Amino acid sequence: MPDRIVSYRLADGETRHAEAPRSFFIPPRAEREALRPGDYAKLLFEVTNPEPSDPGAERMWVQVLGVSDGGYVGALVNTPRAITTVGLGDRVDFGPQHVIATPGDWPLLGKKAFVSRRCQDLDLRPRYLYREDPDNERDSGWRAMVGDESDDEINNPDNVLLQDLGFLLDRWPDLKPVLQTDPQNGEWFWNDDSETYVQGAPG
Repeated sequence: MPDRIVSYRLADGETRHAEAPRSFFIPPRAEREALRPGDYAKLLFEVTNPEPSDPGAERMWVQVLGVSDGGYVGALVNTPRAITTVGLGDRVDFGPQHVIATPGDWPLLGKKAFVSRRCQDLDLRPRYLYREDPDNERDSGWRAMVGDESDDEINNPDNVLLQDLGFLLDRWPDLKPVLQTDPQNGEWFWNDDSETYVQGAPG
């Protein structure tokens, strides 16, 4: 059990935008009202009564499961770092006013990538990424791995997830320069010395 309970409330993105229109950006209202089951939205989970060591909020993605009374029913697709009252796969009820981003902000981020399950379940950095020709229209061609997978692990479909690139970038922002090379095929490795991704052979 966690040492203590860390609760949350959903921030009103429209209010945040109105308070800081030049620094807090949100998608147009029409886009936020047009989500459908299967779509994704980023919400701002504010920590209630935070302690000094707590973040003020966590930005996390949810997948829309249903639409009801002008709002949405979703499921959390990130693992919270501090909040304990909601977890991966849990239900989250929200409205258009709570949506602060969608994958549509960068079309590539709405496409799919094959991601090592350990990256998600154990919150491990993907230390090895590569891009190959996409399999279909929804496939980005990107593959993200912890980097020490065995052939048996990779060949077991239960060990690989199909995720939106937006989730990966949200958790690991330093992937952005790598993804910006799209549609170039190649391999990238995490370099501990430079704390960046480098293209080519591992350092």
